[in-house]
Amino acid sequence: MAAAGQPEKSVVSVVAELLREVTSLPDMLFVMGKGPQAVMEAWVDSAKTRVGAERDWVAVECEAWHCHLDVSSIACLRFVEEKDVHDPTRKAFSVRFLGSDGEPYLMVFFGKMYDDAGALRSDKLALFRSLQKKYELTEAD
Repeated sequence: MAAAGQPEKSVVSVVAELLREVTSLPDMLFVMGKGPQAVMEAWVDSAKTRVGAERDWVAVECEAWHCHLDVSSIACLRFVEEKDVHDPTRKAFSVRFLGSDGEPYLMVFFGKMYDDAGALRSDKLALFRSLQKKYELTEAD
């Protein structure tokens, strides 16, 4: 599997690299689990976050929380723009780490995509698109 325009890399290295990039950004929200039974949401503090990879596992460690992701079970990375469930006049932007059944194991949402006047921030959208172009993996890759 290779990200768009990238030489062939292992899925573990691509996922770890993407997680290092998104955890270095401000206003990123990790969502783990599938509702309504249980969902965990955690904001990333980029100054206090580490990403490590070992064999098929990637770990994201923040000061107050951590998660481990079995990358061998990731079938694709999908960057998603969809109607925001909290405000239908806006879009929500995320990257999803999906299993072969299409279920998200991890979703990372890009926060503060809109300015105080309610306009979509072009700098944040450009960053989202740049990461999408660099990292999006599909099952066909």
